[in-house]
Amino acid sequence: MMRFIRQYGLLLLFAGLQLGFWQMTRSKLPDMGIVPDVPGKTAVKALSFGDEQFYFRVLALDIQNAGDTFGRFTELYKYDFKKLYAWFTLLDSLDNDSDYIPFLASYYFSQTQHVPDTRYVVDYLYEHSKDRPSKNYWWLSQAAYIAEHKLKDRELALKVATPLEHADDAPFWARQLPAFVHERRGEMDDAARIIENIEAHTKDIPDAELRFMTYFVNERIKRHEALQKKGE
Repeated sequence: MMRFIRQYGLLLLFAGLQLGFWQMTRSKLPDMGIVPDVPGKTAVKALSFGDEQFYFRVLALDIQNAGDTFGRFTELYKYDFKKLYAWFTLLDSLDNDSDYIPFLASYYFSQTQHVPDTRYVVDYLYEHSKDRPSKNYWWLSQAAYIAEHKLKDRELALKVATPLEHADDAPFWARQLPAFVHERRGEMDDAARIIENIEAHTKDIPDAELRFMTYFVNERIKRHEALQKKGE
């Protein structure tokens, strides 16, 4: 008996201590946060150790999985979108040619249940794309869609769509998007002007596009004249 106590007594003692510790702490969970704090650009440049592309991918993957680690699944409305916006712009400083972050912003984070937070997504996509509309016409069109159909803010939609008017290498539908926004705002003369400008400064327009543009301009001029007569 004494031999048994000597052999297993210490084991039972530590098992009891472990059980007591678990009982006292099982309801105390660590606060792991959702969106990590945003480091400074200088710190990120230093921590990349000269390989900014590798570090960009590491950090981007961290943001993609933020809130969904260690068995957690976090609803998007709980995310701090102000922090996310800061992360998006920080990652652009490492690689602003990648579509990874605009893709995450427009297709994933824009699905938040708290719709006002999508304004941060629109602002980021606009800042990311406004100076290169021919290359980033898709992200500007996504920003315009979110602004108009989720935020119901046509003024913001027009702001983010406007650079597309001068995106000479973008598809016609993208270049015409500012005209469609103007039309929905009731600004028929501006809508017609944009289409006329595209038609006047573009070579080799397909016949179908040309017929559409001509029809669009004629109809919007008629509507504009009708609205002017109505207002008199």
